[in-house]
Amino acid sequence: NVPREQYLRAGSRRFGHMSGASRRASLLLATLPLSAGLWAQRPVRPRGEPRGRTPRAEHAAEAEDVVRCVRGSVDVEGVSIPVAVWCQDSRRPTGGGGAWVPTEEYGYTVDIGRIASKLRVGWLSWLPSRTYSLAPAGVPPWRGAACASQARAGDALLFAHGFLGSPFDMAHACEALASDGFVVAAPELPESLAASYEAREGVTREAIVAATQAALGDEPRRWGIWGHSAGSGTALSQPGEFALGRACLACPLGRALEARVSDPLFLCASEGDGCNRFSETSPADSLTLAAVNKAPPFSTFESADLAYAGPSLPRRGVLLFREGDALLPNHISFLWTRTNEALFDLLSAFLPLAKALNLFLLDFDTEKEARLAAPTAAKVVPALRRFFGRNAVGG
Repeated sequence: NVPREQYLRAGSRRFGHMSGASRRASLLLATLPLSAGLWAQRPVRPRGEPRGRTPRAEHAAEAEDVVRCVRGSVDVEGVSIPVAVWCQDSRRPTGGGGAWVPTEEYGYTVDIGRIASKLRVGWLSWLPSRTYSLAPAGVPPWRGAACASQARAGDALLFAHGFLGSPFDMAHACEALASDGFVVAAPELPESLAASYEAREGVTREAIVAATQAALGDEPRRWGIWGHSAGSGTALSQPGEFALGRACLACPLGRALEARVSDPLFLCASEGDGCNRFSETSPADSLTLAAVNKAPPFSTFESADLAYAGPSLPRRGVLLFREGDALLPNHISFLWTRTNEALFDLLSAFLPLAKALNLFLLDFDTEKEARLAAPTAAKVVPALRRFFGRNAVGG
């Protein structure tokens, strides 16, 4: 192992040749706190998340309905890709060529050194990795807000996380959808926070999703898919039929509204999302332009509570949280409270420097102050469940 001091001396010689963006990234990563207390493994106790019963306690009287998370892997071009699957006991997967091992907690890993290497700041690759042991979300008070279980045997869903995301970013939604009878898979995609494998040619999001589907393909299945941020692009572009629907959270509405997909489509965005700055038009203007440009027809829901709650089942539906609404999620408000809290615990120490460098943090700083993940989940997860559940019946 090369001593830290040697890395720093070598890195300082290269620092002068870096672009401005690379210098800022280097400074940001270099300021990560390395105290023993910070890097010790410990559970995260989220603020603002409603306490709930575990899926096991909720269905203790009906063993076949107990929701579990099992961990396994799929092979893509010789690379082992971790996959988490949530399902009822009676629907546990058996395919994939390997064991699916039950887990009582979620190992949420952030490998700063590997991420630094991927960002081509290799001289900071000595920075450590941190794993949090997160308890399952359980059954929050809003569990009964969605329609009753309507999945058929074989119905499966897939969650695609975003850039620097995690398969556990929406574990709360995965648990809830599994309690509705779906088998829910979440593979670790490239650019993940865990960085647990080295991507190579052919190891793409598309290939990983396809391999995950194949691993769970021991019986005829109808599929649905949803994603957050960059994962919404995966949900839109993944080849094949997704008869249960495609859902996109924190997505750029302009491009998503123009998507020519034949499957049911649910788009959810917020005017409070800081990533809107990267879009050519605001979410509200995107809706107007889509109508003017004769994009595929869509229905707009006035509120999350009304999304897929009426008698009709829109083929394409849009939910937009607008300025002035009681709830205005930011980019990471759509994610699980406990993964957000883990990031706050890990990264808050260098937030002042990030702000001084004027770095955009994907709304990390905004969510740290607002803590909107729990109220956002109370609105968005039931809407997701109604979307997939009603398509399961009507498909």
